[in-house]
Amino acid sequence: METQNKQRGVERELKSLVQSYNVLYKSQLYAFFEKDGRGRFVGRVLKALEKERSVFISRETGQVASSEAAFAAWERGMSTAVWVLIDLMDQKKIEQHFMASKEEYPIRIVFVGNGEIYDILYVPPEDVELTNQLFARRKIDGCGHIVVVEDAEDIPKIQIPDVIGFCTVKEEGQIEYYRKDS
Repeated sequence: METQNKQRGVERELKSLVQSYNVLYKSQLYAFFEKDGRGRFVGRVLKALEKERSVFISRETGQVASSEAAFAAWERGMSTAVWVLIDLMDQKKIEQHFMASKEEYPIRIVFVGNGEIYDILYVPPEDVELTNQLFARRKIDGCGHIVVVEDAEDIPKIQIPDVIGFCTVKEEGQIEYYRKDS
């Protein structure tokens, strides 16, 4: 009975995750639920949700989407931000997390950890200057920024206040963290 309850919990949460972030890799879902030992339920839950057409799975890419049309909306920046969120779950208790609105660009995910608000930004090389200009105009009080870049060489070029760290994310979710010397 307890196993059934855990599986139902994973089913609800997995469905909510996919609806929140639109497209996730299976490996991200396994990693997310492995944090609290529920990773073993993911395969069964995915099969059940796919069968009832609550999620759609691409065999070619290993992605899970909220709809067939959602695959077209996949975006590398969001995918890397999800990997960072999953990795941060080892470092701090994350009470809430959600996808940022389009107006908050380049912020991809906002989360609350230990009662503090943080966000995860994705800054591709071609958007470094735009990002600097956006943050020169606005200040988000009390919000620490984690900035994902494609190449660590871009870090010195980024001029954003309240950055608590920078990182790069490889395709498989391996993350390297950096701090910028002041």
